[in-house]
Amino acid sequence: MSILVLTILVFFLSLIFTYTNGFQDGSSVAAAAIASRALSRLQTIILVAICEFLGALFGGSAVSHTIQSITNWPHVPSLLPVLASGLFAAILWNYITKICRFPSSSTHALVGGILGAVFAGSGGLQHIVWGDPDHVLHSTGIWKVVFSLFLSPLIGFLAGYVVLYITIFCLLRASTRANKTLKHLQVLTTAVLAFAHGANDTQKAMGILVLTLNAGGFMTGDEIPLWVRILTGTAMAVGVASLAPGIVKRVGLGIYRLRPLHGFVTEFASAGVVLVGSITGGPVSASQVIASAVMGLGTAQRRKGVHWLVARDMLIAWFLTIPCSALLACVLHIAIFHWLNRLIANSGN
Repeated sequence: MSILVLTILVFFLSLIFTYTNGFQDGSSVAAAAIASRALSRLQTIILVAICEFLGALFGGSAVSHTIQSITNWPHVPSLLPVLASGLFAAILWNYITKICRFPSSSTHALVGGILGAVFAGSGGLQHIVWGDPDHVLHSTGIWKVVFSLFLSPLIGFLAGYVVLYITIFCLLRASTRANKTLKHLQVLTTAVLAFAHGANDTQKAMGILVLTLNAGGFMTGDEIPLWVRILTGTAMAVGVASLAPGIVKRVGLGIYRLRPLHGFVTEFASAGVVLVGSITGGPVSASQVIASAVMGLGTAQRRKGVHWLVARDMLIAWFLTIPCSALLACVLHIAIFHWLNRLIANSGN
């Protein structure tokens, strides 16, 4: 019975994490459309929530497989408290950054939480799969996660920079009526970005849930059941409905004042980066990619218009997330969850 209770607990924490991901990263996804006034707040929430759910259903499994590959902990019940403490740490960090209005990475928080929990649970690094760093495109394990998380913002910056110049070149002879067209196009780019984010970020929780079902003895293999996709997609959509206004304002106005042209460029560039991550199995951070794209287009158009102090604070939050969530997970596992391992051991006797 204790294994069933633990499995339910991890499921519950996974869905809460996905919900926090929805208001954390989902707020960044919605920011450009709201800030540029392409859509109203309500219209944006409805559009983003629906597309995030569709992304969870039809976004594939590549990112889920990557998340499952970062630990080689045997699929036994002792893995359940580890997953629980890692998820709990990621949830706490998401709430902390929401209060502080920092659009930090939910992906960083989850990876840091899982690494910290695995370290605390095993007393070492033997159950962490570092993988092969020899080739960026074919890296595995932690290296694949690290490459994805730290290269994607750089690519997002470059994409925002380049796409702005291309768009301006295409609109050289356009009148002010082009703003109306750009706002209409933002409906499409917002939808694609939300789908890409839903595909990428929900799979991270799905990977944890597949590990949970295997550890609890309820399934074998690494494929994602449809009902898990539906649950996770629903949690993400509900999270999007709880949009964080502070994060929307900081991404949409705090870094660079986004107008229809900038909103379109931000979403187009970000959607491309996140989609590629989903296809290749790279667990990218949508909030990082979006913020980086805003910095890139701002640098391209008017460098002095970029609020670099805000960008600096965001960068600090990004780099703090993995170590802080890992430390939180270690403390939680030692202080709260260690007795769950004893409970499992006793129930097996």
